[in-house]
Amino acid sequence: MHPNQGWQPQQPPPGWSPRPSVAPAFLAGGLWLLVAVLCFVLAALNSEDGKGVAQTPEAAVALLGLAFGRGVIGNGDPAIVATYVAGGVVLLLTALLMARLGFARWILAGLGFLVSAYYVFAVIRLAVNHGGTLIIVPGIALLLWLAASMVAVIPPVGKAMR
Repeated sequence: MHPNQGWQPQQPPPGWSPRPSVAPAFLAGGLWLLVAVLCFVLAALNSEDGKGVAQTPEAAVALLGLAFGRGVIGNGDPAIVATYVAGGVVLLLTALLMARLGFARWILAGLGFLVSAYYVFAVIRLAVNHGGTLIIVPGIALLLWLAASMVAVIPPVGKAMR
């Protein structure tokens, strides 16, 4: 049979590569959605009925900024607001991440590593001040923020942004 007759397998042109999968971007987005939900749940648990952080002390220790003490944070209301704001910012940036806008992943990663550092401080402060039974919720928050931040910076997520 002549080489020009019949079906011939097509070779891709040189330099061509298949389009990367968008699944890593949606995986990262899903983790950031969990972070946003966590922020909203923590803030909502402590803002009902006007009781503030006295309502659920086990969850209140995971509010952003509450580990800085009464001299800095006051009565706890700024920590509730900061947690709501962080959840809203993460939710907005997650929508941009899922729309595959690359800058959103870096902003989320920077925010995530910053908040993770705060939660490390909060867990250490609770351990030093004999609040060992209260470490669970900040520990879970630390792991979730850190996992979402680390997934956001891995190369497959960057490739999915293209």
